Amino acid sequence: QYVKSNTIDKRDYQVNIADAIKSQNSVIVLPTGLGKTVIALLAIAESIINSPTKTCMILAPTRVLVHQHYEFLLNSLNLSKTEISVITGEDTLKKRQTKWQNQIVCATPQILHLDIQRGIIDLDQFSIVIFDEVHRAVGDYAYVPIAKSLYSQNKEIIMHGMTASLPSESIKVEEIMNNLHAIHIESRDRESEDVKPYVHNTEVQKIEVELPEEIKSISNLIKKTISSYSLKLRNNGQLLPRDPSLKAVLAKSHQIEKDPYLSKRWDIRSNLYSLVRLLHGINILETQGVDSFSKYIARLRSKQKSSGVKKLLEHPDFNQAIVLTDRLQSTGKDHPKLAKLEVIIEENLHGTDKAIIFASYRDTVDKIFEVLHNKGYHVGTLIGKSGQTGQSQKQQLESLEKLKSGEYDIIVATQVGEEGLDVSECKLVVFYDNVSSAIRFTQRLGRTGRRSPGKVVSFISIGTRDETNYYIS
Repeated sequence: QYVKSNTIDKRDYQVNIADAIKSQNSVIVLPTGLGKTVIALLAIAESIINSPTKTCMILAPTRVLVHQHYEFLLNSLNLSKTEISVITGEDTLKKRQTKWQNQIVCATPQILHLDIQRGIIDLDQFSIVIFDEVHRAVGDYAYVPIAKSLYSQNKEIIMHGMTASLPSESIKVEEIMNNLHAIHIESRDRESEDVKPYVHNTEVQKIEVELPEEIKSISNLIKKTISSYSLKLRNNGQLLPRDPSLKAVLAKSHQIEKDPYLSKRWDIRSNLYSLVRLLHGINILETQGVDSFSKYIARLRSKQKSSGVKKLLEHPDFNQAIVLTDRLQSTGKDHPKLAKLEVIIEENLHGTDKAIIFASYRDTVDKIFEVLHNKGYHVGTLIGKSGQTGQSQKQQLESLEKLKSGEYDIIVATQVGEEGLDVSECKLVVFYDNVSSAIRFTQRLGRTGRRSPGKVVSFISIGTRDETNYYIS
């Protein structure tokens, strides 16, 4: 009775899941784009009927997501604006004290956790709490102490977690279940019988690209530099392979920082920092391109006050790699992915079709934007808010709105476009690079194939981290 008529489609799997979780703490796993928020809506409406004097709450990791939940609930429920509130760190303490008592509260976990610690919230007032992006409910993330406080004070509370994908390690899944005191999982994918009628096929195409000889030459010089730093560390008694992974180097750094004697050995620590920079740099060169690598070098040059960075830039092999990079950039040549991307977009985007391109680095986002903008596409960007070049919450929402309205055909996004955000239906999704996370892979994938058949294209630079990440995810 609380759901406005003609606001949401009735879908069997959403009704089935909402019925199954009515009286038990549960985790709901549903791919991006299949409407987890509708299930949250149904669970909240049910809770208002059963406990009309109590508060329902939905938590989400970012302010943008919180505002999206607020807008959705406001548009879909027969409640007034004064009965649904948004609470983030922008509200004053006095204002929050009143807002926490509303019929429905949409909030970030950080502010809730702080206000629980301040003792300004009566935890008995909540009937249901929904944890969006619940795969985060591990370790010391705010969801964990919140769930603990709520359950210890209020044994009657219903807690549900929602996510597009659980971690692949069963021990982490158990940790999430235990933290939420959840005893039930409702999981669906696109092949589930009650989901099939509502989804369309998504074609996944893998496009492998061979690095040109010029980039391979630069890469080989960086590899030689990596080998010489590994040798220096081995000569100092620090065992590392000649061709170490970033994970191995970071683990070694962590080990040395905890050691009372070795943590004072600045020579060892400096060499490890240089190795981290080199491994990060080679990954940028091989998976992103010359322009992104050149910008990375520019940032290194600005840190030359550090003797470790100065020594690294003066290393003969690394110095030669920089010379070749500058020379290659002056010719206008870049990563072969860029040319392939233009072809893919030309072949797949027609009329009002939309595309989202995921890239891991802002420099790459800028480069892709520049190339497509110069080709005459209506293109926008979606990036996080940190740093001087970051987008505010308002700017992020504006970009999404412009994609929805058709002002943009294409959005180029970093990780911020993967998790939960209401990105409009896209005909084409491009993974410009690959991430070693099943959760992020699933979230990217869910941006297409909702209302009509979609296509996912994944670019892989042969013999690089791209390849490894693709198979891991």
